[in-house]
Amino acid sequence: MSKFKNVIKRSGAIVPFTKIRIMNAIYRAAVSVGGRDKARAEQLADKVVELLEKTFPESHTPNIEEIQDAVEKVLIENGHAKVAKEYIIYRDEQNKKRRDEAKLASKPDEMIPWAKMWRVLDWASSHNLKHD
Repeated sequence: MSKFKNVIKRSGAIVPFTKIRIMNAIYRAAVSVGGRDKARAEQLADKVVELLEKTFPESHTPNIEEIQDAVEKVLIENGHAKVAKEYIIYRDEQNKKRRDEAKLASKPDEMIPWAKMWRVLDWASSHNLKHD
């Protein structure tokens, strides 16, 4: 059982800390390079939790990035460079995907006739039309 009770997600939401999520992330990275040892993934997850507990005080609520950094460090230090590489690549791809989705969300909707709206508003403004 970890001394951490919660985790801060990227959205800022606070959710319960669970070692199982760390273990599953490690296991998925291992599977992507041909590994199938769930017990080893659990041992590595235990080491990640130990590292986090050594690094941060009990009052600290770790965020996702801190946990992922610890996973990378533990994988590399324990001779799992191929798994670490897959984990790092997956993490980078997810970050790119989040950035791309954020760009799309901030673009104006193509279905709205912005140019026509601008012309109408510009005409109304130049003719001193006011809405009451």
